[in-house]
Amino acid sequence: MKNLATIFKRLGYPKHTDRIYEVLVETPEPLLVTAIAQRCAVSRMVVYRCLEKLVENRLVEKSTTGKRSVYAAGSPHALQQAIGLTQEQSQKTLSPYIKAREKDVPQNVRFLYGSEGIKAAFDDVISHTKSGETFFRYTSEQDLAKVNTYLAKDYRQRRDKKRLERMVISNYLSGRQKKSRLERFIRFLPEGNEQFEQNIIQLVYGNRISVIDLTTEEVLIVENKRLADFQKSIFRILYKRLDR
Repeated sequence: MKNLATIFKRLGYPKHTDRIYEVLVETPEPLLVTAIAQRCAVSRMVVYRCLEKLVENRLVEKSTTGKRSVYAAGSPHALQQAIGLTQEQSQKTLSPYIKAREKDVPQNVRFLYGSEGIKAAFDDVISHTKSGETFFRYTSEQDLAKVNTYLAKDYRQRRDKKRLERMVISNYLSGRQKKSRLERFIRFLPEGNEQFEQNIIQLVYGNRISVIDLTTEEVLIVENKRLADFQKSIFRILYKRLDR
């Protein structure tokens, strides 16, 4: 698409970045560099050069399968934020890519994006948890200080005003930095547990579940009482099994 090529050119990306990004958006599974090069009809060197900046700016996600690296497109909303387009321009240029990545979802499911989306997710916990109740938090965050920057300035004040208690299950790194307080009860997984390092936060509160991907800054909120109750039960079982 000509408009996409223009966008990447203005952002300072190498030539052919638009073709590589478009292939990744339209492909459901992650791709090897060789496969990307074949589909775009460019050399592997060109693909590596383009991917380096796309990954750096979190427009493309890099993961490992065995000993090989594979790549997948991130949310098109990340590109929308990067280019700072007006709403009308964004809809016209990025709508095909957003539709390719997102299916129609029921009204009880919401998607939020960026730092403002994460901020809104934390605020949603306060808004939809009744005074004096408890909410539950799984956290595999890798940078506690950065997570705190997502909170509204009055977040803690509003939370404490409602007398909300929270139970936390954390990875070892973050858990060692947190201390149990009157309104917070925390247990964390043993050191070296590599299965809890995804940089994800899950919040369970009221009739809702919120999953926050801190790496891509994407949020999924589902409102379903049975699912929320189910997650609360799992949390309590795991919490009881963990040592303080």
